[in-house]
Amino acid sequence: MTDNTAQHARNLAEENAGNLAEDTADKARDLAEDTASKAGDLADQARHAIDDTVATATAAFRDIDTNAVVSSAQTFATDTFDKLAKAYKRNPALVITLGSVAVAALTGLGALLGKRR
Repeated sequence: MTDNTAQHARNLAEENAGNLAEDTADKARDLAEDTASKAGDLADQARHAIDDTVATATAAFRDIDTNAVVSSAQTFATDTFDKLAKAYKRNPALVITLGSVAVAALTGLGALLGKRR
């Protein structure tokens, strides 16, 4: 009887182990399929977000009035040149010194920004 009970227990254990392994594999497959589906959905959402961003940026660039920007820059440059010319006539050494300091500051800023990248 002990042999029969042991055999029955062994058969039951083998059957349960097989079922457990099969159930685990099915759950793992379902989880992998679900994860892949969610990853695909996230990729689609990211693609749509990028497309929307590009469309918005493109529309914004189209709305920029380049003529107004160029005109404003020209006016600013002309006014700045006039102010510098007047200041140079009054005190050339001061204008040259301030210009040198400004160039050094811009060079230092450019070097710092270059190192950050």
